[in-house]
Amino acid sequence: MDRFVVYHRASTQVLKVFDTESAAKRSRTCANRNAGADEYAYTYDFMYHKEVVKPKKVRNLMTDKEVEIDSDTPWCCNPASETYWSM
Repeated sequence: MDRFVVYHRASTQVLKVFDTESAAKRSRTCANRNAGADEYAYTYDFMYHKEVVKPKKVRNLMTDKEVEIDSDTPWCCNPASETYWSM
């Protein structure tokens, strides 16, 4: 069964996941209206992981070495953030 992902275009963060395309379209439309711009999109789940999410390099805050993470990694899980290292 296909699932649909609504995501933020710039950060590739997932907003919501739906079982039907019509629900994903509706959610994208509402999110864009609330944002006041065309910032959200939707696609099939497998296409999201195949074409939208890309690896990106960040600098580890503690070691200063470059680390590769997925573009949809939340800020709290990003080794380049203080949030990642504080507890």
